[in-house]
Amino acid sequence: MNKFILNPKEKYVFIMGAGASKDDNLPIQDEILKNILKQEFAFKNKEGSHIREYKKVSNEIKSILTNIFTGKKSIDNISLETIFNVLETAIYKNENIGKIQLEKIKKYYDSLLKGIMFATLTDAKLKEHNIFNRKAKSPYTILGQKIYNGCKKQNNIDISFITFNYDICLDRVLLSMYNEDENKSFDVDFGIDLGNYEQEKWFHRPRKRKISLLRPHGSINWVFCKSCGKIFSKISKQGKPLELVERTKCYNCGLSSVEPYIVHPTNNRIYENKYIMQIWSKVENILQEADNWCFIGYSLPEADRYFSYILSKIYNLRKIKKNNLPKISVVNPNSYINKHKSILEKLKSYKNDNFAVDINEIDDYFCYVQKGRDVFKRFENYFNDVKKYECSFKEFVLNYFWVI
Repeated sequence: MNKFILNPKEKYVFIMGAGASKDDNLPIQDEILKNILKQEFAFKNKEGSHIREYKKVSNEIKSILTNIFTGKKSIDNISLETIFNVLETAIYKNENIGKIQLEKIKKYYDSLLKGIMFATLTDAKLKEHNIFNRKAKSPYTILGQKIYNGCKKQNNIDISFITFNYDICLDRVLLSMYNEDENKSFDVDFGIDLGNYEQEKWFHRPRKRKISLLRPHGSINWVFCKSCGKIFSKISKQGKPLELVERTKCYNCGLSSVEPYIVHPTNNRIYENKYIMQIWSKVENILQEADNWCFIGYSLPEADRYFSYILSKIYNLRKIKKNNLPKISVVNPNSYINKHKSILEKLKSYKNDNFAVDINEIDDYFCYVQKGRDVFKRFENYFNDVKKYECSFKEFVLNYFWVI
């Protein structure tokens, strides 16, 4: 695989999916539900109060599977999207599900949101996601270090991140680039006017040197006020996560309690919050201007159909202008395909007179099973000349990512 060389004179956008956080011991979406049911959450506070809360949420989700679906039989065959689709539709239609009252359905809904938040909280100490950590293990930190050290003498850089992950590992890394001296700092631009900017002792609006971090699906550390409409990021400028306390009054108007804000995983995601709409608008602007689109741990899932549409629309618009197409890079271990290849190779090497096997028949079956699951082929349906990095995010930043 060729090196990915970042040239500060060009414009870059990095699109991060769940696979990017895998090396930080955070679950991909397929694993979140199982982790909730088993109470396998990374974050644990010193007081031990997490134990009671984790158990409560886990029992609520088990109750969903028992009362709405088929109990233990559902665990291996159901997805978060399926559960959210059922609950959300009932709430939207203002209907009960059998004997389950609407009020209980709403409580299930809230518990599922909490479960996702618990499952995507990191237990890594703050210093792990700091660019000045010389012993960093997180690929986010290593990426941030290379960008910061390679670009710190530049008057400005044009680097943006679009992340569909709820975790705050990337936020911590980028916020660690902050310096009181704006000439030495790279400030984080979240693409919206956060309520934090009007509060004392919270981070301020980005200054002249900034890196965009856009979150079209929100974040586990975002809270929203239904009265004044403000969104707050409950993370300090140094990147230390603050407690998400229930029933905390809005820091701006004090009229309502702030609530966690994430766009949950369903097949029909609705982007109606004005701030989320602003973020989507900036996503489009960045994609229109960037010379390089680099997808890391992102696989164009079916549930992200709106983003797939945006990518396709902008890419085809850029085709009209000569020499205006972005360079496409995809970083993904493509694990499903590699696993099947490994099994097939083992079968080919296995020789036994009593073991008759038609390799071609097995190969055909694997091709059928793999249909639509090959990440690189999925990208090739949309884009020409895809540069492939068949590896983990960590291997990519250690061995292939460089800044000139």
